[in-house]
Amino acid sequence: MEWIDAQPAVAVPDAEYQRLLGYPRGHVMDGRARELAGWARQWYAEHGRPWVYAREAESVGTGGASVTLDGERFHSGVLRRRFEKAAAGSAILAAVSAGPEIEQEAQRLWQDERPDEYYFLEVLGSLVVEQLIAMTGERLCAWAERGEMAVLPHYSPGYPGWDIAEQPRLLEVLAKAGTLPGKLEALESGALRPKKSLLAVFGLTRHTDGVQRLTELVACGSCSLPACQFRRMTGEP
Repeated sequence: MEWIDAQPAVAVPDAEYQRLLGYPRGHVMDGRARELAGWARQWYAEHGRPWVYAREAESVGTGGASVTLDGERFHSGVLRRRFEKAAAGSAILAAVSAGPEIEQEAQRLWQDERPDEYYFLEVLGSLVVEQLIAMTGERLCAWAERGEMAVLPHYSPGYPGWDIAEQPRLLEVLAKAGTLPGKLEALESGALRPKKSLLAVFGLTRHTDGVQRLTELVACGSCSLPACQFRRMTGEP
Protein backbone atom coordinates (compact mmCIF):
# COMPACT_ATOMS: atom_id res chain seq x y z
CA MET A 1 0.00 0.00 0.00
CA GLU A 2 1.30 3.42 -0.98
CA TRP A 3 -0.71 6.61 -0.67
CA ILE A 4 0.36 10.02 -1.95
CA ASP A 5 -1.74 13.16 -1.63
CA ALA A 6 -0.06 16.32 -2.87
CA GLN A 7 -3.14 18.48 -2.31
CA PRO A 8 -5.04 17.29 0.77
CA ALA A 9 -8.04 19.33 1.83
CA VAL A 10 -7.35 20.49 5.38
CA ALA A 11 -10.28 21.59 7.53
CA VAL A 12 -9.16 23.40 10.69
CA PRO A 13 -11.89 23.29 13.38
CA ASP A 14 -12.45 26.55 15.23
CA ALA A 15 -12.40 24.84 18.63
CA GLU A 16 -9.03 23.20 17.95
CA TYR A 17 -7.50 26.43 16.68
CA GLN A 18 -8.64 28.27 19.80
CA ARG A 19 -7.28 25.44 21.97
CA LEU A 20 -3.78 25.79 20.52
CA LEU A 21 -3.99 29.57 20.72
CA GLY A 22 -4.52 29.18 24.46
CA TYR A 23 -8.17 30.16 24.80
CA PRO A 24 -10.40 28.27 27.26
CA ARG A 25 -13.01 25.81 26.05
CA GLY A 26 -16.13 27.53 24.77
CA HIS A 27 -14.46 30.91 24.28
CA VAL A 28 -15.66 32.91 21.28
CA MET A 29 -12.95 35.03 19.66
CA ASP A 30 -13.81 38.56 18.69
CA GLY A 31 -12.12 41.81 17.77
CA ARG A 32 -8.44 41.69 16.84
CA ALA A 33 -8.08 37.98 17.65
CA ARG A 34 -10.92 37.00 15.34
CA GLU A 35 -9.46 39.19 12.61
CA LEU A 36 -6.03 37.57 12.92
CA ALA A 37 -7.45 34.04 12.94
CA GLY A 38 -9.44 34.76 9.79
CA TRP A 39 -6.40 36.33 8.13
CA ALA A 40 -4.18 33.33 8.95
CA ARG A 41 -6.73 30.88 7.56
CA GLN A 42 -7.11 32.91 4.38
CA TRP A 43 -3.35 33.24 3.90
CA TYR A 44 -2.84 29.50 4.22
CA ALA A 45 -5.75 28.69 1.91
CA GLU A 46 -4.08 30.81 -0.76
CA HIS A 47 -0.41 29.97 -0.19
CA GLY A 48 -0.14 26.75 1.81
CA ARG A 49 1.03 23.54 0.14
CA PRO A 50 0.34 20.63 2.51
CA TRP A 51 1.02 17.02 1.54
CA VAL A 52 0.74 13.45 2.82
CA TYR A 53 2.73 10.31 2.07
CA ALA A 54 2.19 6.84 3.52
CA ARG A 55 3.28 3.33 2.62
CA GLU A 56 3.20 -0.12 4.15
CA ALA A 57 6.52 -1.33 5.52
CA GLU A 58 8.00 -4.30 3.70
CA SER A 59 9.02 -6.01 6.95
CA VAL A 60 8.42 -5.53 10.67
CA GLY A 61 9.97 -7.24 13.68
CA THR A 62 10.19 -6.74 17.43
CA GLY A 63 12.76 -7.73 20.01
CA GLY A 64 14.26 -6.42 23.21
CA ALA A 65 13.31 -2.76 23.41
CA SER A 66 13.19 -2.16 19.68
CA VAL A 67 11.12 -2.40 16.52
CA THR A 68 12.71 -3.25 13.18
CA LEU A 69 11.20 -1.56 10.12
CA ASP A 70 12.43 -2.63 6.69
CA GLY A 71 15.62 -3.99 8.25
CA GLU A 72 16.39 -0.86 10.30
CA ARG A 73 16.20 -1.12 14.09
CA PHE A 74 14.56 1.66 16.10
CA HIS A 75 14.98 1.71 19.86
CA SER A 76 11.65 2.37 21.51
CA GLY A 77 10.29 0.14 24.24
CA VAL A 78 6.97 1.96 24.06
CA LEU A 79 6.53 1.25 20.36
CA ARG A 80 7.68 -2.36 20.79
CA ARG A 81 5.14 -2.94 23.58
CA ARG A 82 2.36 -1.46 21.44
CA PHE A 83 3.21 -3.77 18.57
CA GLU A 84 3.51 -6.87 20.73
CA LYS A 85 0.36 -6.18 22.76
CA ALA A 86 -1.71 -5.83 19.58
CA ALA A 87 0.18 -8.59 17.71
CA ALA A 88 0.95 -6.05 14.99
CA GLY A 89 2.67 -7.87 12.17
CA SER A 90 2.97 -4.92 9.82
CA ALA A 91 3.16 -1.14 9.90
CA ILE A 92 2.36 1.96 7.92
CA LEU A 93 5.10 4.58 7.68
CA ALA A 94 3.81 8.10 7.12
CA ALA A 95 5.01 11.65 6.62
CA VAL A 96 2.84 14.76 6.63
CA SER A 97 3.80 18.38 6.15
CA ALA A 98 2.11 21.77 6.16
CA GLY A 99 4.73 22.79 3.58
CA PRO A 100 7.59 25.29 3.75
CA GLU A 101 5.53 28.33 2.80
CA ILE A 102 3.89 28.87 6.19
CA GLU A 103 7.22 28.63 8.02
CA GLN A 104 8.86 31.08 5.65
CA GLU A 105 6.03 33.59 5.97
CA ALA A 106 6.02 33.30 9.78
CA GLN A 107 9.76 34.04 9.85
CA ARG A 108 9.24 37.05 7.62
CA LEU A 109 6.51 38.39 9.90
CA TRP A 110 8.75 37.97 12.95
CA GLN A 111 11.58 39.84 11.25
CA ASP A 112 9.13 42.59 10.30
CA GLU A 113 8.20 42.91 14.00
CA ARG A 114 4.65 41.67 13.55
CA PRO A 115 4.47 39.20 16.47
CA ASP A 116 0.68 38.88 16.47
CA GLU A 117 0.52 37.77 12.86
CA TYR A 118 3.53 35.53 13.43
CA TYR A 119 1.89 33.80 16.39
CA PHE A 120 -1.46 33.13 14.71
CA LEU A 121 0.23 31.75 11.59
CA GLU A 122 2.71 29.67 13.60
CA VAL A 123 -0.08 28.09 15.63
CA LEU A 124 -2.12 27.43 12.50
CA GLY A 125 0.83 25.52 11.03
CA SER A 126 0.97 23.25 14.06
CA LEU A 127 -2.75 22.59 13.83
CA VAL A 128 -2.51 21.79 10.11
CA VAL A 129 0.00 19.05 10.98
CA GLU A 130 -2.36 17.71 13.66
CA GLN A 131 -5.22 17.61 11.18
CA LEU A 132 -3.11 15.96 8.48
CA ILE A 133 -1.99 13.11 10.74
CA ALA A 134 -5.57 12.66 12.01
CA MET A 135 -6.85 12.52 8.43
CA THR A 136 -4.14 10.02 7.59
CA GLY A 137 -5.13 7.82 10.50
CA GLU A 138 -8.80 7.89 9.54
CA ARG A 139 -8.06 7.01 5.92
CA LEU A 140 -5.74 4.19 6.93
CA CYS A 141 -8.38 2.89 9.34
CA ALA A 142 -10.95 2.73 6.54
CA TRP A 143 -8.44 0.97 4.26
CA ALA A 144 -7.50 -1.55 6.96
CA GLU A 145 -11.09 -2.40 7.82
CA ARG A 146 -11.73 -3.49 4.25
CA GLY A 147 -9.00 -6.09 4.78
CA GLU A 148 -10.31 -7.06 8.23
CA MET A 149 -7.36 -5.38 9.93
CA ALA A 150 -7.00 -2.62 12.51
CA VAL A 151 -4.64 0.35 12.65
CA LEU A 152 -3.07 1.39 15.93
CA PRO A 153 -2.65 5.06 16.91
CA HIS A 154 0.49 6.60 15.43
CA TYR A 155 3.77 7.02 17.30
CA SER A 156 6.66 9.28 16.35
CA PRO A 157 10.31 9.96 17.23
CA GLY A 158 10.37 12.55 20.00
CA TYR A 159 7.36 11.06 21.76
CA PRO A 160 8.03 9.60 25.25
CA GLY A 161 10.27 6.57 24.96
CA TRP A 162 11.48 7.23 21.42
CA ASP A 163 14.59 9.38 20.94
CA ILE A 164 14.07 12.12 18.36
CA ALA A 165 17.65 11.50 17.20
CA GLU A 166 16.33 8.44 15.33
CA GLN A 167 14.17 10.60 13.11
CA PRO A 168 16.74 10.93 10.26
CA ARG A 169 16.94 7.15 9.95
CA LEU A 170 13.15 6.83 9.94
CA LEU A 171 12.97 9.37 7.12
CA GLU A 172 15.54 7.37 5.15
CA VAL A 173 13.53 4.18 5.58
CA LEU A 174 10.27 5.93 4.72
CA ALA A 175 11.56 7.54 1.53
CA LYS A 176 13.71 4.73 0.15
CA ALA A 177 10.82 3.01 -1.61
CA GLY A 178 9.17 6.06 -3.10
CA THR A 179 9.29 9.78 -3.79
CA LEU A 180 7.77 12.15 -1.26
CA PRO A 181 5.40 14.74 -2.75
CA GLY A 182 7.31 17.57 -1.06
CA LYS A 183 10.78 18.33 0.20
CA LEU A 184 11.52 17.05 3.70
CA GLU A 185 14.85 16.99 5.51
CA ALA A 186 15.86 15.62 8.91
CA LEU A 187 18.66 17.52 10.62
CA GLU A 188 21.32 15.84 12.76
CA SER A 189 19.43 16.96 15.86
CA GLY A 190 16.39 15.05 14.65
CA ALA A 191 14.40 18.19 13.87
CA LEU A 192 12.55 18.28 10.56
CA ARG A 193 12.72 20.93 7.89
CA PRO A 194 10.12 22.24 7.18
CA LYS A 195 9.47 22.16 10.90
CA LYS A 196 5.69 21.95 10.47
CA SER A 197 6.01 18.28 9.52
CA LEU A 198 5.70 14.92 11.23
CA LEU A 199 6.94 11.36 10.69
CA ALA A 200 4.79 8.60 12.15
CA VAL A 201 4.47 4.85 12.46
CA PHE A 202 1.05 3.16 12.60
CA GLY A 203 0.99 -0.44 13.72
CA LEU A 204 -1.20 -2.77 11.66
CA THR A 205 -2.76 -5.96 13.05
CA ARG A 206 -5.15 -8.69 11.96
CA HIS A 207 -5.99 -9.46 15.58
CA THR A 208 -8.82 -6.97 15.76
CA ASP A 209 -10.50 -8.29 18.93
CA GLY A 210 -10.04 -5.71 21.68
CA VAL A 211 -8.36 -3.15 19.40
CA GLN A 212 -10.34 0.08 19.52
CA ARG A 213 -11.11 1.78 16.23
CA LEU A 214 -8.63 4.57 15.51
CA THR A 215 -11.46 6.92 14.61
CA GLU A 216 -12.87 6.49 18.12
CA LEU A 217 -9.62 7.21 19.93
CA VAL A 218 -8.82 10.58 21.46
CA ALA A 219 -5.23 11.66 20.83
CA CYS A 220 -4.74 12.98 24.36
CA GLY A 221 -5.83 9.70 25.93
CA SER A 222 -2.25 8.39 25.96
CA CYS A 223 -0.45 11.70 26.38
CA SER A 224 2.19 11.65 29.12
CA LEU A 225 2.12 15.39 29.82
CA PRO A 226 -0.03 15.58 32.97
CA ALA A 227 -0.59 19.32 33.25
CA CYS A 228 -1.12 20.26 29.59
CA GLN A 229 -3.39 23.31 29.40
CA PHE A 230 -4.47 22.35 25.90
CA ARG A 231 -5.64 18.82 26.74
CA ARG A 232 -8.73 17.59 24.87
CA MET A 233 -11.55 15.98 26.83
CA THR A 234 -11.06 12.22 27.20
CA GLY A 235 -14.01 11.35 29.39
CA GLU A 236 -11.78 11.26 32.45
CA PRO A 237 -11.56 13.87 35.25
